[in-house]
Amino acid sequence: MNNAVAVVFVATNERDELLCALESLDANPPKHPLQIVVVDNASTDGVCEAVRARWPAIPVVSQDWRQGLPTNLNRGIRATSAPFVLVCNPDLKFEPGSVDALADFLEATPRAGMAAPKLLSPAGDVRPSARRWYTVPALLALKTPWTPAETPAAVARSVYADWDYLEPRQVDWVPCPATLLRRSALAEVGPMDERFRLYFDDVDISLRMHLGGWEVWCVPGAEVVHFERRDSTRLLTRQWRWHLTSLSKFAWKYKGLGPPGVARS
Repeated sequence: MNNAVAVVFVATNERDELLCALESLDANPPKHPLQIVVVDNASTDGVCEAVRARWPAIPVVSQDWRQGLPTNLNRGIRATSAPFVLVCNPDLKFEPGSVDALADFLEATPRAGMAAPKLLSPAGDVRPSARRWYTVPALLALKTPWTPAETPAAVARSVYADWDYLEPRQVDWVPCPATLLRRSALAEVGPMDERFRLYFDDVDISLRMHLGGWEVWCVPGAEVVHFERRDSTRLLTRQWRWHLTSLSKFAWKYKGLGPPGVARS
């Protein structure tokens, strides 16, 4: 069974990054049929024209003004119909077989509501691809300077640093630069929460999957290179403030940092 996969990209002045991602899919077409849609978040860099010129069959949905990532993702999801939906950042390079590995896993695992790939840096290093629910010590450590050689214990635990990435693993939540959602599960738990402008929308959808009886997985057999900027870690930037705002919204929504009723310290 090769279910079709909708691929939803959201781009905000990220023309070159998006073209690279689309070219990586073009270079190694998956066996699962793709239904690609691009949501342009009021860009001014000509991303719409560039996509239409290179791939005229790919629909480009243009927003009239800047909106949050979940709002854009929901618009792209509504514009597609495939049973699986891959929600994507534009700053990606898909390794051969990555989309098929995720889709094959959902087909073989009926209670998997979402599955994320193993994320790689441009140099080929494994990046944290799954997370445990946040704790106060982990959040504090993430907002302070440290080097990879001196990773705080709370951070190491939160990113499954003890995992060898050899086999798929059920996890608490997955970051969403490229995550495959089962449309039927999404219909049950509800769309991306548009109250989050950026950040924590991935924690939120993962938690709602769990609460709805669905499983959240990371599948290392699928590899995706992520050219991440990590702007939220730089003190007092706009993205840093958005991260804190989204953290506050998430904590207020669930009265904590994880599943309701579970203490996190």
